[in-house]
Amino acid sequence: MSLYRIVRSFIGRNFVWPFEDFCALHRPEIFEFIFYRLRHGASFEDCGDALFIRMQGFDDFVHLKRENDFALKVPLHFSAPPVKFKVAAIVHIFYPELADELKNLLLNIPCSVDVFISTTDEMRKSVIEKVFAGFDKGRVTIKIFENRGRDIAASFVGFREIFDDYDACIHIHSKKSPHAKKRLSGWRDHLYRNLLGSPEIVGDILQILADKRIGMVFPQYFTPIRVSINWGENYLATKNFLSRLGIETDSRHLVEFPAGSMFWFKPKALAPLFDSGLTFDDFPAECGQVDGTLAHAIERAFLFVVEAAGFQWVKVTADEKKFRMTPTLKSRSQAELDANIARAWHSVLKRY
Repeated sequence: MSLYRIVRSFIGRNFVWPFEDFCALHRPEIFEFIFYRLRHGASFEDCGDALFIRMQGFDDFVHLKRENDFALKVPLHFSAPPVKFKVAAIVHIFYPELADELKNLLLNIPCSVDVFISTTDEMRKSVIEKVFAGFDKGRVTIKIFENRGRDIAASFVGFREIFDDYDACIHIHSKKSPHAKKRLSGWRDHLYRNLLGSPEIVGDILQILADKRIGMVFPQYFTPIRVSINWGENYLATKNFLSRLGIETDSRHLVEFPAGSMFWFKPKALAPLFDSGLTFDDFPAECGQVDGTLAHAIERAFLFVVEAAGFQWVKVTADEKKFRMTPTLKSRSQAELDANIARAWHSVLKRY
């Protein structure tokens, strides 16, 4: 059955919301295509008991989603005094062969930084200790945690007690995507480059975080995963987790999240997560899942948590492509940066 006929068959006036929830759970691509279009300019006509939606093609839909998807360009196009933050790096290393690359990236942080590394066994810890033996920008703490919840549980459960001591943190990990090696081969480099690619990039991200409005900064989406910025198999788990934090959501909320779970943040912006009482036992045993776990749900919950804590979030990009798929905002002064932050942010808590 064609997408158009599915719409005609299922969307009746009295069944729109249940159908939305069905699609959010079972057919996220239909949910994104139909309901985003419906609320952002797709024309429709009332034909008695049903709404007949007149949509353009999928390419038109993708363009619609991109046209207001702003990212702040880093490095910034003006110089500002260094931000005096106490900084921590929360690093999960499951693949120790990436430890040296991660250490070199952390050396781009233009101030002292304490590094908290999690891994899963003594063999990996031994390799990581050798790599970080000469790290001189701050203290290095390496801990072994059980292999549950991947980087999410290790960082936000295992190291939960350290966050009150820092003004800003970066969460990063030794990412690989063995389930889609060819399509996602550049994803890790994209995330690393946009978060820690140079001292100038890091210094300017800290400048953005110094804005009292901002609680989280993450990279603009890697193009091949843009089609995956949806609930996937995680709608119900995300909804239940947020309800546990006292945050109500439903399928009418905008779906945005730091895909890949790497970002800069203020610990106060994730306070509801830290206060949730999460334990390693809440996460399923590791068996190579690619979606549908509590870790995937929390990934989609981050921005809701940030906003519930009273903060905003923005995306950044360090890419220099001449023809961009999404709009980039250049800041040539502090005043322009302030205006661009206001322009770039939109709320995930606001139903569309």
